[in-house]
Amino acid sequence: MRKSTWILSGTAAVLVAASAVTRLVVFPAVHQVPDDTDSTFEYTGAASLLNAAALESGDLANAFLTDVPITLDRRVQVVETDGSTAVVSDDVVVAGQDGTELSTTSHRWSVDRVDLEDRPAPDGSEAEEHQGLVISWPLEPEERDYTLWDSTTATEAPAVYDRTEELEGRDAYVFTIDHAGPLADPAILEGLPTALPRDVIAGIAETLPAEARPDPAALGALPDPVPLSYASTSQRVAWVDSETGTVLDGTLEQTIVAQTEGPEGPVTLAPVNTMAVEGTDEGIQERADDAESAATMLWLVRMAVPLGLLVVAVLLVALAFWRELAGRRASGSGPGNAAGDPAATPEGSPAV
Repeated sequence: MRKSTWILSGTAAVLVAASAVTRLVVFPAVHQVPDDTDSTFEYTGAASLLNAAALESGDLANAFLTDVPITLDRRVQVVETDGSTAVVSDDVVVAGQDGTELSTTSHRWSVDRVDLEDRPAPDGSEAEEHQGLVISWPLEPEERDYTLWDSTTATEAPAVYDRTEELEGRDAYVFTIDHAGPLADPAILEGLPTALPRDVIAGIAETLPAEARPDPAALGALPDPVPLSYASTSQRVAWVDSETGTVLDGTLEQTIVAQTEGPEGPVTLAPVNTMAVEGTDEGIQERADDAESAATMLWLVRMAVPLGLLVVAVLLVALAFWRELAGRRASGSGPGNAAGDPAATPEGSPAV
C-alpha cells in the first residue's frame, strides 16, 4: 500500500473519531444547563395590596392600595453543579414604580441539567425539596402536560399543554397552569399579619364586587381582632421555545386571600394581595434571539459538524482507494514491463 494511501486512510479514521466525539461527548457537554447560568426575567403589571405602613399607623382609610404599578424581576442563577445536577438560586423581587421593594422571595433548588426535574440535593447545598419542574422547562420540551412545583403553596401543579404558536419568529409551546392552595411560602407569610381588626377586614371587603363580599352578619360575629390564615390562587401562561425549552414569555395572575376559621372550615374574608404581570417586549425579543442562537449552536454540534466530518472521511477513503487502484494499474502496464516480457518478442526473431 502506498504512503499516500496510508495518510489518506489515517486522516479519514481521525475524522470518523472526531465525528463520534463531537456527537457523543461534545454535544451532551453543551446540551445542559451551563454552570455559569445567571438570567433575570422582567415582568411588568399592577398589584393591589395591604399597606403595612398605614396599618401600623391606624390609617384604615388607606389600609389597602389599589392598582399600584409594579415590576417583577426573577433571577435564576446556578450556584453549584455536581455532575448532571445543578443547584440554582431562585430570587423574586416585586417593586413599586419608585423602586421600593414590596415583597421578596428566595429559594434554592436541585435540578437535572437537561430535563430540569427535581434531583437529590448535593450535601451542604441547602436546596429545598420539591417535585417536578420549578425554574423552567426541559431543554427538549414536548407537546404534552408537565408537573410544576408551585413554591407559593409548596404543592405540585399541573401545566397543561394548550397549543403551539409563533412568537418573535420562534415556534412556542403554550402551557397553562391554574392552581390554588393554602399559602405556604414563609417569605410571603412573614409579610402578612396574623390578625387584623374587624373593621379593617370589613373595609377591605367593601372594595369587592357585591357578589364576592362576605356576609355582613358573619363579619359582625367574628372576634376582634380576627385571626387570619391565607390561601393563594394563580393562573399562569408560559410560552416555551420548542427547540431549546427557553421561556420566551409568560403571564401571571395571583390572588392571596385572607381567611379565618369558621364553624365549617376556613371562611374567605377578603383579598390582601392581587397581582397581574406579563413579560416585557424587550425581554421577549431578547429571549427569542438567545433561543435562536442556542438552537443554531446545538444544530451545528449535534448534526452539521458530525455529518460534515463523516462526509469528508468518506471522500478521503474514496480518494485513497482511487489512488491505490490507479497506481497498481500504472505499475502493471508501464514500458519496462513490456520490454522484459518474452511474449512481446516478434515470432521468428533471433533471441539475443
